[in-house]
Amino acid sequence: MNKFLALALFALLFCSVSDKPGDFDFYLFVQQWIYSYCESTNCIQNKIREAFTIHGLWPENQDGSYPSFCSGPSFNVKDIENLENQLNIDWISLTEANEDFWSSEFSKHGTCAIESDSLVNGTYSYFQAGIDLYQKLNLTQALETENIYPSSKYISASKIVSAVQNQFGGKPGMQCDDSKISTIAMCITKDLAIMDCPDLDGWSCDGDVQWPSSY
Repeated sequence: MNKFLALALFALLFCSVSDKPGDFDFYLFVQQWIYSYCESTNCIQNKIREAFTIHGLWPENQDGSYPSFCSGPSFNVKDIENLENQLNIDWISLTEANEDFWSSEFSKHGTCAIESDSLVNGTYSYFQAGIDLYQKLNLTQALETENIYPSSKYISASKIVSAVQNQFGGKPGMQCDDSKISTIAMCITKDLAIMDCPDLDGWSCDGDVQWPSSY
């Protein structure tokens, strides 16, 4: 391959998305369903429970691109020590130490979320925003209010999406693994308000799916 063409392709692939903190359109607030995740993963047994838990708060763009590993502060657990008790319930890793998971999420996503003049202006406010959104966007409660419960029965994916939208006022994104709901994401403005998710590649499920009650 011509070396100049190779350099151009490299620039297109790796430089098309800004890695400047704050340069994104909205957040994906991502929650994972533990039973679906642990069906195909060797999970830490004492962390398994019937719950959606926080996977992350991810800066995202309307075209499906996203920044990652932006310049900014390094993760230090001392910065969030007042939040640790709640994070150990709401934002857990099922395969490693929670602190390692938080460090990974912050390094990849949190560094890109921080803006000095925004609601997310540092490490503490990034994780606090995740906790606040989790308490506001209780997916299990929302679905059960719509008479949808974890079970081995199948239900149309569109009914799940409509139920969440009815409860929260915003269209979610959803991922499935082997026709089982694994992840639901709410789209959040930079002001931390709910918005409709755009059509993003990889964030929809087709046909009938399960919301499993075990694994």
